[in-house]
Amino acid sequence: MQYLSKGILPWKAAKTDAAVSHVGILHNLSGVQARLWLDGQYQPGHAQGSEQLTALKGLIDLGIAESSINTDNAALFRILTNCSICPVRVKLVLLPINRMERCIWRWISQAGLRLTIAELTYLTEHNIKPVPGLLWKENRQALTEAIYTTETIFDGILESHMEKSPARDITVNTVLSLLRKKKIMLL
Repeated sequence: MQYLSKGILPWKAAKTDAAVSHVGILHNLSGVQARLWLDGQYQPGHAQGSEQLTALKGLIDLGIAESSINTDNAALFRILTNCSICPVRVKLVLLPINRMERCIWRWISQAGLRLTIAELTYLTEHNIKPVPGLLWKENRQALTEAIYTTETIFDGILESHMEKSPARDITVNTVLSLLRKKKIMLL
């Protein structure tokens, strides 16, 4: 089973135990649960066997992991729809990012609202660039109007359309690349 971890490590974890903060609650993990959470923190993890699957179910019940039986990009898209994508503010330059990553990073870090994977996919599909008139809090209404139309405003419609979008795979891969490069975190 494929999964991604959600939450923040307030301090460095060992491979056998970790404290994960998520929505103001500190979860102390140990053993298999700690290893699974750490394995899915920066890239999709894979749980196999009954012990790992039971531990993963516990992480999901705590709200600090999202999973799917499937392993394709559509499954990763669905996993990411249940995650808040948040920028990590790091003073050190860790790894260089390419043009597509820079564009998605700018949307994530400078938009006046938390963008979902479906909204990022829509922006990518329609080649909407992160220009000053769509960034920051004072322009959140303009950004919302650029994404949501009479066809996409209803609950769940945008996610459904973007799951079939030709831009889905590039957007999912870019978000996962930013996660691996520790530019974003999932909550």
